Amino acid sequence: MAKEFFGEGDSAVRDDKPMTEREVVVVAMKHPTEGKYLCVQNRKFGWIDFVMGGIEGEEGPVEAAQREVAEETGYDDFGELKVLDEVCYDNFYAAHKDVNRHITIHIIYGKLQSLRQEERLEEEQEIAEVMWIPAEELAEKLTQQAHKYIWSRVKGL
Repeated sequence: MAKEFFGEGDSAVRDDKPMTEREVVVVAMKHPTEGKYLCVQNRKFGWIDFVMGGIEGEEGPVEAAQREVAEETGYDDFGELKVLDEVCYDNFYAAHKDVNRHITIHIIYGKLQSLRQEERLEEEQEIAEVMWIPAEELAEKLTQQAHKYIWSRVKGL
């Protein structure tokens, strides 16, 4: 099963920019003891979304999810992570990179075992704020349509 999204407004694909391909993970990570989910808020653009990042080299989706969550949030005590069978595709203008993107999104769902957290690199701290959002608020707080859709797929797990 697959779902495809297309950027709108400032995120609409631009004819004057190249299209780049990328495989990414979006990670819906549950708090170890509360009904909250790990999100990041981009300081420049204000987006609130799940942790998301590219799959690098020979990584699989689970390894990429662990690396991205640790890099972007500092949390690194993972319980079992599951890869959903479904993938999503998103086509948009990535303002932060000044290119169009066609991404294949692998959906990862999991729960932290503890709140053990390493200090994030200063660069990561400048990019985004880490936040825990209660499950009942996610649908209204998530910014990107693909992330809202992903929430609809994992919220019952």
